[in-house]
Amino acid sequence: MDSDGSNGLAHPAPVKHARGRDASSLPSPPLTPPPTLRPATMHHPLGRSASQGSAANRDEARIAHAVKSAKWDMRIKELSCHISLVIAGWGDASAGPLIPYMQAHYKISYTVVSMLFVGQAAGFFVAALANSWVTHRFGLGKVIVIGAALQAFAYALLIPAFPFPAFPVIYAIGGFGMALQDAQANVYIAGQPNAEVKLGYLHASYGLGAAVVPLAATAFASSGILFARFYSISCGLALVNTALLLYGFKFSYVVDVSEPVSETIEAPGVPPITVLEGERTGDSIEMDQRNTEPTTPTEKWDRSELEAGRIDSEVLDTRFSPASRPVKKSNIMVDALKTRATVFASLFVLLYVGSEVSMGGWIVTFLLDNRNGGADAGYVATGFWFGLMVGRIIANPLTIRIGEKRALYCYLTIALALEFAIWFADSLVGNAVVVALIGVLIGPCYPVAISVLTKVIPRRLHATSIGFCASFGQIGAAVFPFAVGALAQQFSPAALQPVMIVLFAIQMALWFLVPAPPQKKD
Repeated sequence: MDSDGSNGLAHPAPVKHARGRDASSLPSPPLTPPPTLRPATMHHPLGRSASQGSAANRDEARIAHAVKSAKWDMRIKELSCHISLVIAGWGDASAGPLIPYMQAHYKISYTVVSMLFVGQAAGFFVAALANSWVTHRFGLGKVIVIGAALQAFAYALLIPAFPFPAFPVIYAIGGFGMALQDAQANVYIAGQPNAEVKLGYLHASYGLGAAVVPLAATAFASSGILFARFYSISCGLALVNTALLLYGFKFSYVVDVSEPVSETIEAPGVPPITVLEGERTGDSIEMDQRNTEPTTPTEKWDRSELEAGRIDSEVLDTRFSPASRPVKKSNIMVDALKTRATVFASLFVLLYVGSEVSMGGWIVTFLLDNRNGGADAGYVATGFWFGLMVGRIIANPLTIRIGEKRALYCYLTIALALEFAIWFADSLVGNAVVVALIGVLIGPCYPVAISVLTKVIPRRLHATSIGFCASFGQIGAAVFPFAVGALAQQFSPAALQPVMIVLFAIQMALWFLVPAPPQKKD
């Protein structure tokens, strides 16, 4: 008797559908038609033996358990990415409330304290260049954990309050680790189902971290405790983040860069048919079937090689790939930077992050010096970051309804107009309210930009393009706050508003140059 309990009897194999299966795991098609049923099995009312039914039940139970485990694993990974973005927001927004206390402690000017942002920019820039290589070399699961560990290490170095020249160097280390995490989290979430909504929630987590930290930093520093001791809280949170990322990704997750597969259909006596989502038509499938012939050995690629991007593969089922299709070997980073979408989306994100962090970092100083704000002015930054978080949550339905490209034009236009209100209205309360509204309006810009990028570039470039866009964009979090600091030193913190207006205007021009995603057909 065979192991499946069928007494050596074969039955017609049902058509199977498998999404995104590796070529080496697909069974070879039978070379001859299956034999017909023999009467020995016909005694069973369902045409199969009782042992077969028992085996089927066990298989169903195993499949159900595997599906449940996969869902849990995905939720843990998504949660760890959210925590990573909370810590990123915490880190970006912590500098603003602490700047006045750093200046008082070290007796330094706006320009000198802005060197913090220069150091951070250096870390972001190195991460932007290195991200593609380290991701393809080590895999997303390792890189995101290493980035978190570097960020925690940097916070630990800030606690002793070394002489100020050490701060920009330490900020560079932390910036490098933060940018690596940001890139990997964006790549992972962008590859999940319903990515448009999930990216909004992911970056809402960033807004949450950025909203909470001004409350904590202002209360901590104003209590008389040395400002640098605040980084002990940041270090503890970063260590928790590292542990959660390690648990979620287990150093093992790598990115699948194969083109999206809708389904692989297998039937007795015919080669398997691989259908690519959104790219294959009935005619193209039929043509592939006519032009393909199976090779004798099944080609077996190491899965980590395929997923890490070292093998440029368009079809997972390599047993029946067209012989005429050559394997392309090229630098994936160069390929990504050759696409208009990657270049202009990265420039857009660079300016967007710069405007976002400049507003959150310098609005408190602006209100203190130009609106006669008191100690409570530090909480206006909290209103801005909370607005950013809320915008990324509630704007999703509207953004999807009117279209991602059109929505960002609307949001940025209104935000630009409100900047004039802050610039020319002297009301402290009015400025605080408008700052929060601007946070709501510009909040969706980052996740929408990443979402559009995933829709207009080939999937094999997703990890590289999204990673570069996220890391390169983080440079804006350092360069533009530094520029605002230099202008504040030369003129006054009121320079923040014209800088913001110019940044919003350039963002709209860059957004026009980003290709529009194809519209969904009803």
